[in-house]
Amino acid sequence: MVETLVHLDLSKTALVTIDLQGGILAGNAFQPHSGNDVLAASNKISAVLKNTAALIALVNVNPSTIGYLRPFEGGQHERKTYPSDYSKLLMTIADDETSHNVIKVTKHNPGAFFGTDLDLQLRRRGIDTIILTGVVTGNGIYATALDAFQYGYKVIVVEDAITDRDQQLHEMFFTKLFPKIALVSSTDQILKEIETSL
Repeated sequence: MVETLVHLDLSKTALVTIDLQGGILAGNAFQPHSGNDVLAASNKISAVLKNTAALIALVNVNPSTIGYLRPFEGGQHERKTYPSDYSKLLMTIADDETSHNVIKVTKHNPGAFFGTDLDLQLRRRGIDTIILTGVVTGNGIYATALDAFQYGYKVIVVEDAITDRDQQLHEMFFTKLFPKIALVSSTDQILKEIETSL
């Protein structure tokens, strides 16, 4: 269910993208939206926000800490070798040196707030609204959305710019959980709201 958005004040708005990086988008079957579709939708939103009053926060996860996120699996944490591009952010704007409103945040937990300076970066810029995209619905997205809600941010989750590896789980989050803590939107609706705010 897509809800009606309130007017966006771009000077108080941040696009926060979660884990759109090489090692996570490669080789995993995402549902109901493909990883490429989620990346494309996030790229569209970031392109219209480039060098506006809004902030774009690109969040990735450090692969060396992933094993510690599953403390009950296998006892001792083996040091695994990850491809050199595992943490590489895949969004077009990540490598765009002409973008002046982009920050990058590396997390070590499912959510983007715990153990990072994301909250500080948002608050010092007067941000009160977060547009959330990325992967995966039931882990990094929900953890970030819940923390943002608990920190007092207005949260907008963009359904077709978010996906999971389990379609039923994705749908459950969007029908049962996200409406309690966030506004549910679509890429097209977000783009329209941004255009009217420029």
